[in-house]
Amino acid sequence: MKPIMETVKETLSAYLSIKPEEIGDEDRLYESLGIDSAAIVSLLLELEQACGVAFDLEELTPEHLASVRSLSLTIQALKDDE
Repeated sequence: MKPIMETVKETLSAYLSIKPEEIGDEDRLYESLGIDSAAIVSLLLELEQACGVAFDLEELTPEHLASVRSLSLTIQALKDDE
């Protein structure tokens, strides 16, 4: 199975039309990658399918969505809770 960070970067790269290797672990979703609040919902839906998780939008905080790493850790925590 592919590491979650790799899946997140691949999903982001397809969404942003850039190469996965151009995305750093600490890149900030909003500031560095330019994802806006409307786009984050679409991205989360894609990641739900790619990673086999379900996000509870009411429980997500800005910290969960701050960076590529924090988003990956959030997904890992959801998978660990299954």
